[in-house]
Amino acid sequence: MKKLFIVLFCFIGFVGANDISGFYLTHGGKDKTQAIVEFFKYNNKYYAYGFANIDGSQPRKDIHNPNINLRNRLDKGVVFVFDLVKNGDNYKNGKIYNFDNGKTYYLKITPENNELQLRASIDKTGFMGENLIWKKLSENEVKKYLPQKPPLEEIIKNIPKD
Repeated sequence: MKKLFIVLFCFIGFVGANDISGFYLTHGGKDKTQAIVEFFKYNNKYYAYGFANIDGSQPRKDIHNPNINLRNRLDKGVVFVFDLVKNGDNYKNGKIYNFDNGKTYYLKITPENNELQLRASIDKTGFMGENLIWKKLSENEVKKYLPQKPPLEEIIKNIPKD
């Protein structure tokens, strides 16, 4: 019985090992500012939003958004990675919104060690795009930013609709 429990425990740990839910440090964007983002699963898809800049800078307005009604919203708490679907060890069919230029790109993600390898592209195949690397954060690394984190219930209300 003890051996069965150990095997079952190891199997459960292995099955969830590639789940990307958690906190990450982004690459430096156009202005080199890095942000803390949280990935979460909702209705069998994965999403991410940012909630803190590591340099302590304030959230910025979404001034490049093609929807003029959204240009005054702040980037903090806005879901900007959406509709990712798990496919084996990878995630595909997602989209990522770029606050620096107001454009939305196709997105594929490959988890590797304690990093996410993101492929953002203008074409669905990923041929024409850019690779980004985001670092997974430990509980200790993210702890000081958590007071800035909005409630997930509020974030879910703002998931982009197709």
